[in-house]
Amino acid sequence: MPTPTVFTERFWLMSTSGERILGDLRWLPTRGTGPMLIMLHGFTGFKDWGFFPHIATEFAQRGACVVTFNFSLSGYIEGSDRVERPELFARNTIGQEIADTRTVLLAFTKRTIEAPASWWKRWDKRLFLLGYSRGAGVALLTLRENPQLPVQRLALWSPVTTFHHYTERQKKRWRQRGLLEVSHTRTSQILHMNVEYLQDLEDNEERYNLHLAIAALRCPTLIIHGMHDITVPLRSVQELAMAASPDLVRLHVIPHTGHTLGVDHPMRQPSPAVVEATTVTIEFFGL
Repeated sequence: MPTPTVFTERFWLMSTSGERILGDLRWLPTRGTGPMLIMLHGFTGFKDWGFFPHIATEFAQRGACVVTFNFSLSGYIEGSDRVERPELFARNTIGQEIADTRTVLLAFTKRTIEAPASWWKRWDKRLFLLGYSRGAGVALLTLRENPQLPVQRLALWSPVTTFHHYTERQKKRWRQRGLLEVSHTRTSQILHMNVEYLQDLEDNEERYNLHLAIAALRCPTLIIHGMHDITVPLRSVQELAMAASPDLVRLHVIPHTGHTLGVDHPMRQPSPAVVEATTVTIEFFGL
């Protein structure tokens, strides 16, 4: 039997940052109804990074209405896998990514966004969320701050456990210069983060505490993590999971893989770890 064709349609929303949130819808018009799944990318990532298009298509083929999007200050433009607008990347903050996520969630739950009629007919009113790396942390914070959002299931892939990755020496130099240099290892670009990012972290220490956020969870949550993740050590994720209600959070550890689950960008084919993570998540979502 041939694989059914997944429809893809572009959408955009205006962010509180003053820039556009650009995204894609994926769905199968020929299937019955299914949940909406909104996916959040990570730091220096974008909606078409690595395994994102592949897993979005897999979820859509299983019946989900899938939403992927670029955070408004990611710096990426359509058709490029480089940060083409570094001035936007420099302005980004955790607070802005929370605001963008809320904008997207509200636009779909209140149906204020233009989408094909077949898209709305497919959605069964269930809402799921999947965040990768920093996007996983943003997902947790968004749910903590917006308990009225009807998110019924949450998946966290390679989640960060803190946003405070900087030494006192780095922060001192950051304040002195007004910016921090960031080496984008994939594209070899030297990017900057304005000091407002640091100020946002320091002004919102309790607000951005991910242990408090996961403790406040109200929906079943799946954490997928690589055993050999050196970006976010497994022990840190285990401690994060322990802060949650044990009847809500399940941790699935994948051996022999790291933070990106064994793939680079562009992804030529899904790694065994991506296949396993996708299979476990499909089961968790009931797709």
